[in-house]
Amino acid sequence: MNDIRRDLVALLPRLRRFALTLTSTAVEADELVRQATAQAIGKSYLWKGEGRIENWLFSLIRTTHAEELKKRLRRGEPVAARDTTRGNIGARNVLDLDEDWSSALLLVDVEGFSYSEAAAIMGVSSETIASCLCAARLDLSVMGSESSERRA
Repeated sequence: MNDIRRDLVALLPRLRRFALTLTSTAVEADELVRQATAQAIGKSYLWKGEGRIENWLFSLIRTTHAEELKKRLRRGEPVAARDTTRGNIGARNVLDLDEDWSSALLLVDVEGFSYSEAAAIMGVSSETIASCLCAARLDLSVMGSESSERRA
């Protein structure tokens, strides 16, 4: 049996950062990471040691989040939108972007996944990742120019 707990501990900050792109609060992100890591430990026998464990764990977080949303909708619970009023200094940040845009940006530009790896994690095509990245980068560039104009 593979013991992935050590790898999980090292990846927790990265997993939490990704979970924040999917959820509306830090508390929900922490719960999502807790659920996904518990699943990963329980299913560690599925990990064959091939490829990057990060890909599997990030995919697990994304899948766990999607399953939780489906459960809430089936129970008739309201699904909270992500909080776009996070405190920041001077301008909106990556977490203020559309969920798919911020997830793609985090996976590719921050975490260093290739387009195809990010696409597999998010369950979309590489073209969708490219489109999300383009939109996110354009939005962030506009935000930067807006805040620069306000400071001038």
